[in-house]
Amino acid sequence: MPAGASSHDASSKQEQALPGSDYGNGYGWVSIALHWLTAAAILVLLFAGDSIGTVGQPARHLHTTIAASAWAILLVRVIWRLWQGHPREPDMSAFSFYSGLVVHYLLLIAIIAMLVSGPLAGWSGGGFDIFGIKIPGANPPSPAIYQLARTTHVLGATTLAIGTTAHVAGVLKHMFINQDHTLDRIMVPPRRESAKS
Repeated sequence: MPAGASSHDASSKQEQALPGSDYGNGYGWVSIALHWLTAAAILVLLFAGDSIGTVGQPARHLHTTIAASAWAILLVRVIWRLWQGHPREPDMSAFSFYSGLVVHYLLLIAIIAMLVSGPLAGWSGGGFDIFGIKIPGANPPSPAIYQLARTTHVLGATTLAIGTTAHVAGVLKHMFINQDHTLDRIMVPPRRESAKS
């Protein structure tokens, strides 16, 4: 292979990438938008889901409605991240990168579990409400499937809560201890020119 061929191929791939995709060492606009939309959806869903035990059906209806509205966004978020990979800063330590990678993949797995178990629990339990509209479920309901789906959903929610806490803790560490620009990477994409250099 001629010298410099790999860097030329990388540059070509960047030129051919979809608009808004990741490039260089940073995240593109699509990743940034999906990240913050997912963060907002998960925080609201965790709060609404945790409130079901005390508030009851209003919290359940809010939870299922928001979940249905955000379902496609969360799925695209998972697919996009698996496709784009995880850009790494050149000066980021191996420990920081791979520990962050583990947390990210745990979060993605938890999101997938929630995307499957949520609708399955609603269906097997006899149906659920979305925007006040009753979506029919299994008739008769299936308690065994419901229990499995609900247990998976609770485990997924717990993993999301712990993973999100670890993720935020990592960001705070980079802000106040490392004092680097890790947070900036998920706020604004790097300039295309600097990514190529």
